[in-house]
Amino acid sequence: MNIVFLDFDGVMDTVAYDMYLVKNGLPECDDKGRPVFDPECIECLRIIIAETNADVVVTSDWKYIDKYEGLLQMWKDRNMPGFLTDVTPNVSKHRGDEIDLWLKECKIDCNYVIIDDLDESNFNFHQLERLIVVNPAVGLDHNAAERAISILNRPLA
Repeated sequence: MNIVFLDFDGVMDTVAYDMYLVKNGLPECDDKGRPVFDPECIECLRIIIAETNADVVVTSDWKYIDKYEGLLQMWKDRNMPGFLTDVTPNVSKHRGDEIDLWLKECKIDCNYVIIDDLDESNFNFHQLERLIVVNPAVGLDHNAAERAISILNRPLA
C-alpha cells in the first residue's frame, strides 16, 4: 500500500495562489471558510496518485478543526484526486510521532512519502529519506511530485 502523508497549508494552499486570488478579486476560502487549494498543486498530487496508486493521509493541522468526516467531504466536494484514507492521530505536536503511530496502527506494510512545508526537525530521523519539504510559496510542484513518485515506487525493504 502506498501512502502520501499530506500537509495542506504551504503544500496545497500556497502563498503564490493566495496572492493570485487576492489580485483577481477571487475568494481565498470556500463556503466553509477553508482556504482554496492551488490548482497546480492539485494537478501534481493527481500525477503522484496516478503513477503510484497512493492513498492520502492528512497530517495537516486542519484535522484539529475538521475531523476526518469533514475533510473527506471537502475532498469529495473539491473533486480531489485519490482517496482520503485517514488522518494521523492527535497525540503530539510532532508530526513524525503521529505518522509513526499511524503506521504502527495500520498493520499493513506501507510504502510512504511525507509532503510538508515544515522542516526536518518536525519528523523522526528514520523518516527523513521519505520527507519532501516544499517551499510554502509554491507548494507541491512537479519536482516534488517526481521525487514523491520515485520514493513510492521503491520496493519495500
